Amino acid sequence: MYNYTLSLIVSFIAMGFIVTSYFLKRKSLYLSFQGTGIVFLILSFFFTEEFFAMIGITIGLIRTVTFFLYEKKDKDAPLWLSFLFAGATVAVYFIVNLGILKTAKPVDILYLIGLIFYAFTFRIRSLKTMRLVTVVPTTLNVLYAVFISATPFVIISYVFECGANLLAVLRFDVFGKRKEIQTK
Repeated sequence: MYNYTLSLIVSFIAMGFIVTSYFLKRKSLYLSFQGTGIVFLILSFFFTEEFFAMIGITIGLIRTVTFFLYEKKDKDAPLWLSFLFAGATVAVYFIVNLGILKTAKPVDILYLIGLIFYAFTFRIRSLKTMRLVTVVPTTLNVLYAVFISATPFVIISYVFECGANLLAVLRFDVFGKRKEIQTK
């Protein structure tokens, strides 16, 4: 019960950082808030003993920091990095689920696909395009969290992240464009 309570607390904190990230106007700030939220999600998965998700999202944190550093230098991250992070995530799936735990939970495939998707979407320099494309992995994360019966705040965090992502797309890319057109 104690681990579940800790997982609830840290997942609530994660939710705050991740949801806020979608409403920031600079990609470097977006990535720093995402990274902070990911740290708290790692802890949440640790406390609920979802080890593939914990290690997979740790790779996601390294990916986020790496792409953040490229963004701060105003450079494109090399494509091979996306393949490296995607490959590492697949390797972790096989090592943890098949090699160590000896369980192949089919539901982990949803999370695996989402993490692979992020490996390529975080490379996109345009925040507008990246927000639009990340709708797919955030939706997969929601489904995964529901199917594994994650803590309510993890589920809510992913639902809010997906919703915030959609709202940010509407605010900045749909309604923001209409506002621009009307002022011209």
